[in-house]
Amino acid sequence: MVFIFDEGSSFKAPLGKVWQLNQSEGEHSHPSLRNQKGEQQGEHFILSYETQMPDGSSAKHKVKTTAFPPVGVAFETLEGPLAGSKSFQFYTPKGNETGVTVVGEFVSKGVPDAALKGAVLAFLGTVFDEDSKNLSKM
Repeated sequence: MVFIFDEGSSFKAPLGKVWQLNQSEGEHSHPSLRNQKGEQQGEHFILSYETQMPDGSSAKHKVKTTAFPPVGVAFETLEGPLAGSKSFQFYTPKGNETGVTVVGEFVSKGVPDAALKGAVLAFLGTVFDEDSKNLSKM
């Protein structure tokens, strides 16, 4: 189990544009998340996807997301290698930029804490970069 507090990143877009991206269907693309399928269940959006693991294999994930505009998004991993992980991504308006902070507890059976922390931070960096590209196209 690893507790992560990752702050200091900023999108080069105001908060309203970040939420516009979060709520869009065609503009919110994550190439690192393959075979994405989503469904709305009440106030939650359930996202299923696959990622490539360090050994080249694929892993399936199922994540429940709950949006709390304009503050942030809660994530709970229901299935996959990180099942039981919970995190919150919150936004800080900074004029024409938006600060991004992720706080969470991540778990994965059989993965040493240092390796898990590195993998989670790498994943967060990848999806941040993908969202930055998405925002630049809007």
